[in-house]
Amino acid sequence: MKHNYDAVFFDFDGTVADTSAGIFGSADYAARSLGLELPDEKGHRYFMGPPLSQSFNVIFGLTGDDIPLAIKKYREYYNGGGIFELEFYPGMLDFLSKLNSEGIKTAVTSSKPEMFVAKILEHFDISDKIDCIACPRSDSMPESKASLIGRALDGLKTDRSRALMVGDRYLDMEGAVNAGVDGCGALWGYGSEKELKDSGAKFIASQVCDLIPIVFSR
Repeated sequence: MKHNYDAVFFDFDGTVADTSAGIFGSADYAARSLGLELPDEKGHRYFMGPPLSQSFNVIFGLTGDDIPLAIKKYREYYNGGGIFELEFYPGMLDFLSKLNSEGIKTAVTSSKPEMFVAKILEHFDISDKIDCIACPRSDSMPESKASLIGRALDGLKTDRSRALMVGDRYLDMEGAVNAGVDGCGALWGYGSEKELKDSGAKFIASQVCDLIPIVFSR
């Protein structure tokens, strides 16, 4: 099939998989450990996307040494099994396979640290569906989404005019704009259509199958 892009980059949480169970559980565990009030629904949803340091600052008002302590507690739950509390969105694994079979490169450009993305892909035996993981090295080394996209472009040797970023939050679309690639907002995740359009989405997809006419020529 003819295609409009040579590479497709994906956010992970809220785009490739619904990881809310593990993320919300980790946030609650950290809050209890530090004697903080549990986040409400809006607070939980904020954890889907931004780096943890930003989430703990915005939702709990933590600063200084309290942030790495909160992240440490978060990771205790996450590493204890929360990492695998997820469900892949309907059609996503088949779509990744289609991209692979058509010779279109794939990458994960997520704020989730690289080690955790790699561990998830290996656990669910889908490492072969992703050609490049361009994610932060650790929680203490966050990177902008534009920087992650840039690393994916370099790693896959793809021209930015032939790359598409798919994500469910404003950070993904702003990152795409700043990196000079097209962005597609994923409405099956945790961002609204307004959020995605306001942050620069060129396309909006309501479900995974909507990505097919965007990536492939008719």
